[in-house]
Amino acid sequence: MTEPAAGRSAHLPRWLAVAALAILALPGCASGQPHGDELYASARQANLVFKEAVATVLVHISDGTWQVQEYGDLPADCDSGYAFALHRTTFEGWTLAADAATTADRLAAWLDERGWKATAPTTAATGEVVVEASDPTVGVAELTIEIRGGAGRADAIGVGATSTCSAGDAEELTALLYPGYPDQPVAHEPLPAGELAGEAPIFGFTRDGRPR
Repeated sequence: MTEPAAGRSAHLPRWLAVAALAILALPGCASGQPHGDELYASARQANLVFKEAVATVLVHISDGTWQVQEYGDLPADCDSGYAFALHRTTFEGWTLAADAATTADRLAAWLDERGWKATAPTTAATGEVVVEASDPTVGVAELTIEIRGGAGRADAIGVGATSTCSAGDAEELTALLYPGYPDQPVAHEPLPAGELAGEAPIFGFTRDGRPR
């Protein structure tokens, strides 16, 4: 791979640049949790801001296509509402520009420079070098980067992230994203198995199964 370059984030699509501004324009939830169209709109913006933040990290590591392990659209219960989780991995054959430990140190420093709270890299029992970070100001409660490399091991990086909590009911939101859920969810087009870091994400489907 090419060595991570801080300037890559400047080339993300326009939807990423405006996502953070759009969420600020949404009505507040002081009177209670949002429902229906308001819930979908606020959740879509929260999802965009979360994925924008993770995308800046992904494109810094590699501006190619990433394998989608967990897409990041399904809400899960959290303390005050719902949260999203995603997971991406580099494709088979991808290679590190430096050893895993050096790559981890560089990534941790890069995150720190950009306002993330990053931990010092650690080595897991399975040999991966792990960097953990968070930045609630951009909707990321937890970011985990696992770096695998070394003699006799295929190079790979996995990036997982969990968003901060947003107000709303996870079950209601899931039903809005997947019409017919939970009894008879409609058939829909498949979610991407791979995507570029900056691609505009799908967020739910119409009743005829088309992505929204």
